[in-house]
Amino acid sequence: AYLWARTIQCEGPGCGAEVPLIRSLWLAKKANRSVALHLLPIKKAKRVDFQIIVNERGGWIGQADSKTSIANPKFDGTVKRGSATCPCCGYTTPVARVREQLKTRRGGTNDARLLCVVTTQVSEQGRSYRLPTNRDAKAVSGAQAELERRSNCHKGDLNLVPDEKISLNEIRRISLPLYGMTNWGDMFSKRQHLALTTVARFVRDLSSTKASANAAIPPIVIGTLLALVVDRLADSLSSSVTWTPGGEFQGHTFTRQALAFVSDFAEVNPWCDSSGNWMGAVEWVSKVCASSGELPPAGHVEHASAVEHPLPNDSAEALITDPPYYDAVPYAHLSDFFYVWLRRSIGGYYPALFGGSQV
Repeated sequence: AYLWARTIQCEGPGCGAEVPLIRSLWLAKKANRSVALHLLPIKKAKRVDFQIIVNERGGWIGQADSKTSIANPKFDGTVKRGSATCPCCGYTTPVARVREQLKTRRGGTNDARLLCVVTTQVSEQGRSYRLPTNRDAKAVSGAQAELERRSNCHKGDLNLVPDEKISLNEIRRISLPLYGMTNWGDMFSKRQHLALTTVARFVRDLSSTKASANAAIPPIVIGTLLALVVDRLADSLSSSVTWTPGGEFQGHTFTRQALAFVSDFAEVNPWCDSSGNWMGAVEWVSKVCASSGELPPAGHVEHASAVEHPLPNDSAEALITDPPYYDAVPYAHLSDFFYVWLRRSIGGYYPALFGGSQV
């Protein structure tokens, strides 16, 4: 995984330093293992560098230099209740100004700062942590260039990258527009877009290829199942995914029934053997198929208003809503996150369901 932090410019008098928006400096926080980032403010350069530190025998030392002792390190980040405190001058930029700065950069996802890279070693158990290198920066810029090339060559009814608007009707529980993230594409970095648009294209191509090779499997079946895999991957591959120091793993987008702004995020490597990867998404969809295999095969789907449905009044014995939360959970608005990717992977098979820009 790659650990990123959005940034702002300190608005303290005479400062102007770049402030990475970090909630916590912990990387690993276990009873027998403690690893963290250590801030190194450089006032003249108006920036903050980082050092990885580890706790050994009750004392903190530099990971790269075990002779360097760190006395009384602090593990609180730079962000608290949306406000950001500058490590260089100590000034706290209020949340309203943090939002205004990020609005001009559509949330700051694509100019976020790479803080740390999480890896595994063949000869070692658990996670390893290192500072980013020039090679990491080149990989990111290369992905950005490739996405731009594909976008310029793209032809189709839909934009390659989701540009559907995020509804403003649920700003309490989908607060992203407050930070300039006004469409669903703003939730993803360009490298994440490259990964997701690539697998969405593979789903369209593979479903047709498999269908022609084996007529017993209709293309709509293969396409639909793989489209669900793409959606599950998107849940693990957005800029709202956080790193969990207590378990040393990345989470996923929908940790609760809302979409809140995340200042620092974890970018999953979808091709590694770890949580949030492609094969993990395949396995989960496979488990659902196996568990629901005994359900009756008959079914019917309509895309319509709940108060003006097109079916006859006697078409069902009962209408059941679950759970009955009134408007506490904005299911339809949250579903748009998945809907925009379904349109790009399987929308051609269900034109009646995916003809609009929102659920």
